[in-house]
Amino acid sequence: MTDAPPPPRDALTEEISATLGQLRLLIGRRLLGRVAVATVAPGLELSALDVLNLVPPEDAAGDTTVAEVTVGDVARGLRVDPSRASRLVADLVDKGLLSRAVSQADARRSILYRTAFAERIVAEIRRLKHEVIAEITADWQPDEVTVFADLFARFVAGWDCRLAGRDPETAPAAQPAPASAAG
Repeated sequence: MTDAPPPPRDALTEEISATLGQLRLLIGRRLLGRVAVATVAPGLELSALDVLNLVPPEDAAGDTTVAEVTVGDVARGLRVDPSRASRLVADLVDKGLLSRAVSQADARRSILYRTAFAERIVAEIRRLKHEVIAEITADWQPDEVTVFADLFARFVAGWDCRLAGRDPETAPAAQPAPASAAG
């Protein structure tokens, strides 16, 4: 008995497209973020989670292996204009979730760090995400989880390159976000 030929690439592309639509609806509701915010910081805007995801924790201050993050970096990371990023950051500083420091590389630059309060929110979201992913993949073989993680990361990195107008073949490898806070 011979194996059936794989479905045509167009059919697979359509299946991926449909699955992405379903995933967008699931993620678009930001249920994990909502649960974490309700538990740790009621009233916090969900957009704050996106910013927290881009900014390193305070205990990384002075660590030369951790990139300094500025308001401009937040704007680029969120793909919003600098004035919107500046307002988001100012609000999070006022709420005690972010702190500002002077860059050690260039004293003219103001850099951002997550506070201990923000770390509690990030940790709760990370815990919830890990719990959900572990539950969904509980009956998967370890090699299936490995292959999925690799291919999913590659797919998302390719998408990011496409949106940024970079060639995925020549772009540097995607780095994971510091905290995976976006819920």
